[in-house]
Amino acid sequence: MMSTPFEVRIEWLEAPGVTTPELAATWARYEIWLGGRCVTQVETADGTFRRSVYGSLYPLAYWIASNWWLLVSNVRPSAVDTNYWTWRNARNYPWLAQHNFRGAGDGMAWPDLTLVPEGAISHIVWKQDYQRNSIPVRFASDGSGFVRTEELRAELAGIINHVLERLSEAGLPKTALAEEWYEVAKADDQEQEFCRTAARMGIDPYSIDDATARVIVNIADQLPPEISDDFFDSADVTALEDAAEWVRRAMLVSERAAAKAPSTLQDIYSTISASASGLTRAIDVERPWVLGYAMARQLRHELAVKNTDQFDVSPWVGVGGVTAPSRGIYGFASVTKDRCGVVLGSRGLGATATRFGQARALGRIIAQPEQRRFVLSAARSHDERVARAFAAELLAPAEGIRLTLETIGKTDDSALEAVAQRFRVSPLVVRHQYDNQIAA
Repeated sequence: MMSTPFEVRIEWLEAPGVTTPELAATWARYEIWLGGRCVTQVETADGTFRRSVYGSLYPLAYWIASNWWLLVSNVRPSAVDTNYWTWRNARNYPWLAQHNFRGAGDGMAWPDLTLVPEGAISHIVWKQDYQRNSIPVRFASDGSGFVRTEELRAELAGIINHVLERLSEAGLPKTALAEEWYEVAKADDQEQEFCRTAARMGIDPYSIDDATARVIVNIADQLPPEISDDFFDSADVTALEDAAEWVRRAMLVSERAAAKAPSTLQDIYSTISASASGLTRAIDVERPWVLGYAMARQLRHELAVKNTDQFDVSPWVGVGGVTAPSRGIYGFASVTKDRCGVVLGSRGLGATATRFGQARALGRIIAQPEQRRFVLSAARSHDERVARAFAAELLAPAEGIRLTLETIGKTDDSALEAVAQRFRVSPLVVRHQYDNQIAA
């Protein structure tokens, strides 16, 4: 399936009465679209609706340039429920200032539109204004969708370049925007890698202090490249060295735990991994959870485990422990001699949480069999969405939940808790499965 296109349509206009040169030169009527849905549908003061907004695009272009690395690399906000991705929550979630268009400010009318990268795809959510307050127009559209991150990058860069061209035509080639964008454009490969790494932690790479920069560089040099991205997506920014030390210990412990796993992964690889590769090509990259569900169903089918029966993941995934605090890392897994071991970050986890962590690790292995070590992250990257969906469907299949609820004869909270006990999972897992696969 094709990616949903994100598009900003611009028509330049004259701006009589606007005295600031940059604002006057870049006055426009603009529309924002995600596929066939208009993000900028507005209701005016007289109650009529239109699909475009009037104002200067200079503040938006400057905001994009200033937050470039965060907009394309900061996966951490994906761990926050999208219900909170709205400008009214900016005080509780300061990252919205760098990911929501209203952070551009400058008195212009911007949609309550939030952009968050999740690896190869980016998640876009917009909310309508339910109260008019003192704003001249009320944005009247809600929606969400996914777009390929590379396509989003190109469209955001296009906004900046269009504005810079307009400024140059107006005799304004030297602006704060031009300087900001030049800093981004001139970065060499090593500088770009550092900027992306800092942004993964929600840090502006151009305002980072020297001590933190040195810590980031040292840790990035020491960690294996295949785990670096997930580490910086998860680690506590205030305790990076402790988090890195936990990962180094977890590497050794997870390898020992793998050696104790009773069964090898070879049978799973031969029956699932080949088809998973085909599924990856066939299933929409914008919906990674579909791949996770499909892999779990196939594994249950191949192993002849009924949808109403519990699935024991322990033969393939051994569990170890590290006593030190993990400093933001959810877990770490290793594959050694076709056996997997996992170390989970939170001490004192119950049996249900441990089983879910084991299943997540198995999901990552099946989806990416070539990766031998990886961090389990709280962020909702593409790989993690696949793994979480896999774990939920493997341990508590939607069809099994449906059949069990039919037997119980009701679907209230007590019934869902009974189902959770039957499958030995958290009630939240059953609720998630019910809401997303059964009720939907």
